[in-house]
Amino acid sequence: MDTLPHLESIFHQLRRGYHVTPEDGDVYRALRDRFEEYQTLFDGLGLDLRKHPKDVFYLVANDNVQPSKQARKMGLFMLVLIEHVGETHESIVPSLFETVFRVEELPHLTKARYEGYMNAIDVHDASDLRTIVKTLRRFGFAAQADNGFTFRRAAYRFLDLCREASDFVEDRSASVATNP
Repeated sequence: MDTLPHLESIFHQLRRGYHVTPEDGDVYRALRDRFEEYQTLFDGLGLDLRKHPKDVFYLVANDNVQPSKQARKMGLFMLVLIEHVGETHESIVPSLFETVFRVEELPHLTKARYEGYMNAIDVHDASDLRTIVKTLRRFGFAAQADNGFTFRRAAYRFLDLCREASDFVEDRSASVATNP
């Protein structure tokens, strides 16, 4: 196997949790064009390289690893925002990806229920929300835009998690209904 292009950069980005998308140019193209080779290499290191259907490359931790505090904060932040967008917009997906969000206008600390969720993970003010947004940008889920931020296609992973959680709740509810 000849040397894989951008290997050092790809390894560094993916290892720290970054999600590579087409916006990442040469690094993305290297992963797209030689995915199986990178996947084999990462597998040899005990890492699982995956490609999301929306053209996002990322690493998955093994089943024994618990989500970090940062991951839990990003996840809850996104769940709240997705629920809010679902309640206030006609369609979640286009609204989530086409809107420029501003921290000052986020619902996370304005609705009592959402504020309770955020306080439970030690998020109490706009500064804490900015820290989460900064983390989302660092991992490739969001990008800076016009005094705010937008979501990159990597954020589809959060939509997948919401869908999985919804399916799980529906399955549990159906199971309880049939087995009283």
